[in-house]
Amino acid sequence: MSGHPKRWLGALLAIGMLAGGGGAVLGQATPGIEGALAHPAHIHSGPCDTLGDVVYPLAEVRMPGLGGTPTAELEPIASPAAPGLLPEMVGESITVVEAPLEDILAAEHAINVHESAENIGAYIACGNVTGEPTDGSLTIDLEELNGSGYTGQATLLDNGDGTTTVLMTMMRGDAGVTPALTGLGDTTVGIAEFDFTPQTVTIPAGGSVTWVNNDTVPHTATGQDPAVLQSGTIEPGSDFTQVFDTPGTYEYFCEFHPDMTGTVIVQ
Repeated sequence: MSGHPKRWLGALLAIGMLAGGGGAVLGQATPGIEGALAHPAHIHSGPCDTLGDVVYPLAEVRMPGLGGTPTAELEPIASPAAPGLLPEMVGESITVVEAPLEDILAAEHAINVHESAENIGAYIACGNVTGEPTDGSLTIDLEELNGSGYTGQATLLDNGDGTTTVLMTMMRGDAGVTPALTGLGDTTVGIAEFDFTPQTVTIPAGGSVTWVNNDTVPHTATGQDPAVLQSGTIEPGSDFTQVFDTPGTYEYFCEFHPDMTGTVIVQ
């Protein structure tokens, strides 16, 4: 079992929460690096091919490394057509939307990403919010639009308190190359209102779990055997990811609040 945290969607250390329409935006980055565009994103009514009004604004997708957001670790998986090439990681974001995932799925919605605030009419990627959630989590693909070269993924996690966390990562590059994302979390566990949601998750051996602290106080994910799982302090707005290589049942708790418990089943 890997003993150190790995990240794809980013250890987004929040520098504050900004009230904004339908959601609280976490981990806002600072602009100013040449070529580092901020890509506005929203949840719209309707599907991608007939987008409707903006229903929930999302945090702008920004380059990793800005504003304290660590750069994701990427390893290339070469295709025969383009050996050794790697799509460029261009941005990530995290937003807490003031609606449960059930409500978002109850009607047609899509996540749409724009080129920039200055060119808001140029759509670069979009994904329909459809599918069956697993343990309160749903991941969708963001497909390229208008020959932009941008693709990505969005994970929607129901926090169990009437809110949904939306985590996004965008890439740009050769479509013949698939990135191996060393921090790819197979399952996400939200921490909110002094509870782990979902409380029990099941993943395959080699998969990972990401704990996202949406609460207002620090928490930990500490195994009954701390040598097996020890997140350390997870500050509000940040996350911790662990890869589980060995099958088994791993029970854990929060050291600050021992009544908070959870279980990871590795098959």
